Amino acid sequence: MFMGSRTVWTFDSWNREHGLYLDCRSSSNCARKERHSMRIMLVEDEPLFRKGLAKMIAGSGTRWTVCGEAENGQVAEQMIPELQPDLVMTDIRMPAMDGLQLLKQTKARFPSIEFIVITGYQDFYYAQTALRSGALDLLVKPCSMQDIFDVLHKVEVLLAEREAVARQAASDKQLLLENTLRAVMLRFPYALGMLEELKGMPDSYRLLMIQIMDFFPVHRAYRKQDVSLLQFSALNIIGEMMDIFGITGTLLGIESGRFALLFDASADEEPFVEAACRTVQQLLGLPMSAACSDLVGEWTQLPDVYESLLEKMKASISVDKANGQEAALAINRARQQLISAQLAAFFSSGQIDAMKSYLEQHALEISSINEEAWRIEALSLSFALQDTMRKQFGQESDSLSLTDRISKLHDCHGKDEAGAWMKEELERFWTAFQAWQNRHSAGAISRAVRYMQERYTESLSLQQVAAQVHLNATYFSHVFKKETGFSFVQYLLEMRMEKAKQLLANTDMNITEISGAIGYDLPNYFAKLFRQCTGLSPKEFRKQNQI
Repeated sequence: MFMGSRTVWTFDSWNREHGLYLDCRSSSNCARKERHSMRIMLVEDEPLFRKGLAKMIAGSGTRWTVCGEAENGQVAEQMIPELQPDLVMTDIRMPAMDGLQLLKQTKARFPSIEFIVITGYQDFYYAQTALRSGALDLLVKPCSMQDIFDVLHKVEVLLAEREAVARQAASDKQLLLENTLRAVMLRFPYALGMLEELKGMPDSYRLLMIQIMDFFPVHRAYRKQDVSLLQFSALNIIGEMMDIFGITGTLLGIESGRFALLFDASADEEPFVEAACRTVQQLLGLPMSAACSDLVGEWTQLPDVYESLLEKMKASISVDKANGQEAALAINRARQQLISAQLAAFFSSGQIDAMKSYLEQHALEISSINEEAWRIEALSLSFALQDTMRKQFGQESDSLSLTDRISKLHDCHGKDEAGAWMKEELERFWTAFQAWQNRHSAGAISRAVRYMQERYTESLSLQQVAAQVHLNATYFSHVFKKETGFSFVQYLLEMRMEKAKQLLANTDMNITEISGAIGYDLPNYFAKLFRQCTGLSPKEFRKQNQI
């Protein structure tokens, strides 16, 4: 039996329960609505240490941004529910509420929030208690910048692994649910334990059936062994049209050449159906037919509704049963969606090197599996790449290219040829990425500078500004220095100092007010930076330059 799927409803809701946000309907949210940065909260009663730590993290070029600061655990406990940080870095000894109590109470309410505890050598007992209470690691004062970066990297790796596991679990759960839906419609046995999940489906939906009418049109030289690849391709194209037309629902393969879409009853399906049939015809040369039900009240009605639509379509379907042979291989579209989700996560967080390693490793794994299965897996990878190119790079599908690539894929024999085919697909993807990057970086630095000018009073990080112009932090840092002659941190410092000079020369604001007005909470820290940049203290500069 042919099996494949495209989902929004249940996959999406399950992930919300687990702290992930998946939505296949939007280009910006195709997988996890992942923060461009990871959020850290600093809890420390020594203002100089806390502010210095915040500045260091802001200018580090890492994915971490400081979302909040608190002078003790009591204040932090009030802020955490709203800020929902990924990580809390807290001192142990503080007034009102110490870090150990904050750790225990926060972990009881928000177990996914990680803790790094800052302690002194004399607090070894408390440090041991912190680890037993769920702290991920310790920092012992005095701690170096490298110590802090090392522990932040440790948390980053942990969070990435946790998200990957959650995505895989969501995919597995959704695939099981879809298999149940498929079994219900075909009156096959299914797991009774999934009935509660079926009851959780929307109250108001309709069933749309789409059928490939002929796998072997005279103008295309397809072969019987191409059927599984063509079905998978058609399923992906229909799913792409769902994204474009904003159709919310669950798309899955039912039988050979036949797809079912359970979708929101309020949606206007006609433009979507017309576009899906036209696009499959243009890209694959396959004619399709469709029929839609009235409102489906209960999931128990699905078998009858499915069979009535089948009868309705019989008159228009001219498929030779021999031509419409069932695929021998179960096609797991959920796997392709999982790859797309992972690529989107890498892309949104600017982890381009990690994305390269992931794709290379995935291609290597595909080329090592048995020959009967790797063609579908390779095509799944190709469609995940195409999905990313369309959503992230704005690149449309090429009908001739798709047909030629499917033909080439089927003609591949052995690991070497499979590897060569996937290498071409990856090269096509990276060429598109480079073109997008070159296109998008034009004017990006000027936009970044304008953003910095508007927000220089805030705690700006390299990652934050890079995300505003949709470039990964490493590439942005390189281009920024090339175009401006300064590193990001140097440029931001110069910008703030120029503003300080203007305020010192043209206003009566005191040093504390000026310090706050240009983004520095600590006047002494501002004065130190000002002297480093100008050779003068703020007071000396004002005395020489004030009108």
